[in-house]
Amino acid sequence: MTVKTETQAQPGPLPRSWTVVHFLPGDFTGASLKNLVPAAFPEAAFRTEDSSRPAQLTSAELEALFPFDNLLLSADALFPGGGALQAEAQVKTAAGWSPWFSFGSFTPGQGRASAPGQDNAFGRMDVDILRLKAKAGALRYRITLTAGTKPPALRLAAVSYTDSTAPYDPALAKNPPGLKPLKVQVPRFSQMALQVNHSGDICSPVSMAMAFSALGLKADPLEAAAAVLDPAENIYGNWFFNTAHAGSRGLYSVLTRLNSLEDARAFLAAGAAVVASVTFGPDELRNSPLKKTKGHLLVITGFDARGNVITNDPAAPDDATVERVYDRAEFAAAWLKNKYGLAYILARDLNKFLAVRTAMAEFYSMPPADAAERGRLIESQLLANERVELLEVSGSWARARALEQPSLAADGRTLAPYEGWLPLDALSFSLPLPPTAVVRSKTVSAGGTDVSMGVKVRVLGQAKAGPRVLLGGGIPAVLQARHLTPLPQTDKPDTLRARILETARVFLGDKYYWGGRSAWGIDCSGLVNLAYRAWGLDLPRNAGDQYKASRRVSREDLKPADLIFSADAAKPGLITHVMLYAGGGRLIEATGDTNSVREVPFKEKFGADLSKIKHGALVNGKKVFFGRILK
Repeated sequence: MTVKTETQAQPGPLPRSWTVVHFLPGDFTGASLKNLVPAAFPEAAFRTEDSSRPAQLTSAELEALFPFDNLLLSADALFPGGGALQAEAQVKTAAGWSPWFSFGSFTPGQGRASAPGQDNAFGRMDVDILRLKAKAGALRYRITLTAGTKPPALRLAAVSYTDSTAPYDPALAKNPPGLKPLKVQVPRFSQMALQVNHSGDICSPVSMAMAFSALGLKADPLEAAAAVLDPAENIYGNWFFNTAHAGSRGLYSVLTRLNSLEDARAFLAAGAAVVASVTFGPDELRNSPLKKTKGHLLVITGFDARGNVITNDPAAPDDATVERVYDRAEFAAAWLKNKYGLAYILARDLNKFLAVRTAMAEFYSMPPADAAERGRLIESQLLANERVELLEVSGSWARARALEQPSLAADGRTLAPYEGWLPLDALSFSLPLPPTAVVRSKTVSAGGTDVSMGVKVRVLGQAKAGPRVLLGGGIPAVLQARHLTPLPQTDKPDTLRARILETARVFLGDKYYWGGRSAWGIDCSGLVNLAYRAWGLDLPRNAGDQYKASRRVSREDLKPADLIFSADAAKPGLITHVMLYAGGGRLIEATGDTNSVREVPFKEKFGADLSKIKHGALVNGKKVFFGRILK
């Protein structure tokens, strides 16, 4: 039976800004290196090989998601013996590649130098932002390290590009469904309480000092101000210098432009600090200690039960009144509308900001030494864009939590992310943004690669051929809407049952693959997991965990797409196999018995008539159970 698929992903407009962050080995694929060699992660990405010569990294050409006319650049480096960090970028327009634009040179504790007077046919450097005269579709960045007495190391590079002509959508200020309050603890520093003549000019370093303190670093606002002063412009708010200073102190720091208040919430929830830049006119941001401002930075610390924004605003007259709560819509206008969501993101590590960059990565109980061990140690497969949390690195392998594959913890009651090992270069930075669609076709060719069923994507606007999405590693691609299921799922259970079975049937005839959970290999629980996931329903990874997540149902009440489980009679509490009930006394399974995915009568599988089987019955050496996920 073929089910007519009417559900389609509905893309909205493209975001106004997008940020690309490189800090893992796989992020720098295609980069050109001079006097740099890979470092032992997580200490750094690259280290200088010969301290007597400058070291340089030039990125590969980075295709933008949309034409842009503003560009920001930030980088983190460690200087154990002094040295300097210089950052440059060039853009590609219809006229070709631009000259290199310099964002300045930063020397920790010694000096900083912005590069004024950069104006040409492509654009001009406005202190710390590149403003283009014609929109660009691609870019490159170049980072140069100069050593002191010891070799410096590069930890991170990030670019954030913006289409300043894109309209602001006031709907971004609306409360999302299921809003919950969130607040992180951040010490409160008032810039106005500091006894210096320039106290009114140091909102940026004072906000950074609050973030430093929240992240466990010693923080003195005046020391931070001295460390980021741009003497060429006589300002303390040079964005590149502020993030470079944070990086030199061992933090990961990213200059970005976010697209919604929920973007900020996601970073806070993952343990990062968010320093935001706002601009507003008279009385446009009530409760602010400032009447108006052309540019002011503060720390976002959370959201109250009504969705209003909780901040530490350094413009308050004293430390006791630094915490300010701002109306959600007013703050969104001051930050998202007026400043395109400009923010510094600071974190002790980026372990929670990772996803799979390859089409698929196999997941092991421990790093395999050879092909024979791979078959014995494989636990599962992770799909492109699947989110993980990094736990440790050993050589070229990463131990991680598979955040989208829950499994029962040792207590037998709590679901927790599956833990295992995968290649480190299979991971890359990923913004903590929720997906809005999932691939429901078995495979889709896009962006020069094949995409598996079950890959979750965030739809980022509409192209002529279909919704524009990001694949693993931030590769832009266009997928036709017929290949995507929008999230969250809204279809009725009876419709879902038919669609789940139709989806499972596309694997019929495939070979069984232990640990498989992708279009290129499937096992019993992987088949069930993907068939449900393709329609927006997330199940645990393993058969036993799927049994725990299901509700007991009698054989008489079985419906299509319900689950049939089995266990050995000697160990009835250990579920070893799961099947989809196909209706009419039939089942769909991926089984090692025949090394295939097949649809057969229950009687052919178990040697007994289904109509005579009760939940928990012993059938030819197997205990059989029935479970339901859908209503």
